[in-house]
Amino acid sequence: MDKQQVVERMCESGVLPVFRTFDVKHLLPASRAFYDAGIACVEYTLTMPNALQLVAEACASLPEDLLVGAGTIMDGPAVDLAVKAGAKFIASPGCSPDMVAACRRHGVVSVVGAATPTEIMQALKHGADVIKVFPASSVGPSFFAEVLGPFPQARLMAAGGITIGNVKDYVLAGAEVVTLLANGLDAQAYATGKVQDITRAAKTFVAAVREAREARGRKTTAKRQ
Repeated sequence: MDKQQVVERMCESGVLPVFRTFDVKHLLPASRAFYDAGIACVEYTLTMPNALQLVAEACASLPEDLLVGAGTIMDGPAVDLAVKAGAKFIASPGCSPDMVAACRRHGVVSVVGAATPTEIMQALKHGADVIKVFPASSVGPSFFAEVLGPFPQARLMAAGGITIGNVKDYVLAGAEVVTLLANGLDAQAYATGKVQDITRAAKTFVAAVREAREARGRKTTAKRQ
C-alpha cells in the first residue's frame, strides 16, 4: 500500500484510536477490537513502554490491512526507528521539518500537528500529508470550517478533546479524521481485556462519524443547488 493509499484509507475510516498508556497488556487485543468495529488505523505513542516493539508485534500479528502508526515522534531519527519497526504512518504533536523530511524519504505518511493558520501553512510547505489540529478543543469545530477556506487542499484531523458528544460537530465542520483516546474510550473494558465492549463502544463512535458525514454531504449538495 503506497502513501496516498494509506492517506485515503485513513480518511475513509475517519477515526484514529490513539493508545497512550503504561498498561499495555491488552494493547494488541484492543487494537483488533477497533479493527473489528470498522476502523482502519491505530496509533501507538512513543510515550508507552517499549512502544516500537509493540508496533512491530502489532504489524506481525494483527490483520495486514490494519494501519499501525507511531505517534509523538519529534525528529528524523525517531522516524527511522518507527519505520524500521513497521509503522505505516508517523504522527507528531507539532511540526518538525526534520520529521517530515524523514517521512518523505521513507515514503510513509506524516501527520503533523498545528493549531494556527501559520502553523498549517508551514506544515503544508514542508510537505505534511495530514494536518492534525491539536489540541482541537482549544480552537473548537468552527476553526476547521474557517481554515479550509484558505487551505482547501489540507486533510484535517481533529485531535484532543474529541468525545461522542462533540465528534459530529468536528466532522460537520470539515475534519476528515477524528482521534479518540483508545485506552480511554471504555477504560474499564480496556483494563480488563473485554474486547467485545471496546468494539461495541467503537462502533457507536464510527456510527456518529458516518451520520455527520452524511449530514455534511446533504448540506454541501443543498448549497450547490
